[in-house]
Amino acid sequence: MKGLFWNSRGIKKNGVSSFLKDQILEHNFHFIALQETMVENIEDKILRKIDPKETYLWKWLPSRGKSGGILSGVNLEVLDVGSFHEEKYLLQLTLWDKQMKQKWDFINMYGAAHEENKLEFLTELARVCSGITIPYMLGVTST
Repeated sequence: MKGLFWNSRGIKKNGVSSFLKDQILEHNFHFIALQETMVENIEDKILRKIDPKETYLWKWLPSRGKSGGILSGVNLEVLDVGSFHEEKYLLQLTLWDKQMKQKWDFINMYGAAHEENKLEFLTELARVCSGITIPYMLGVTST
């Protein structure tokens, strides 16, 4: 299983799209977890720049202000997406590995940027992880 976890600190910064495209083409990741995209909406043109072959299913959560934002990509040649669940700090996708014939959860999480939200972030993390009954992979960034 090959994945990319990266705190991008801005998906629209110069060079980020071409860097991601090159990494995707070279490594053919099964999943991608980007945190801190710093955008409210991921436009189709950004997705086409980083995934020109349209190999991935993309799902995102908007940033709140200048911080946050999550983008998750799943390689549909390797994995099927059964469902997804959004929370304030995370995006959870239930996946089916076509080769291993196994179901698992992929969780992309970006933590609270401000001290006053840390307890809310940790509570959400604990609640979601305690409710999972299948294998899972968790990628967390917290500042």
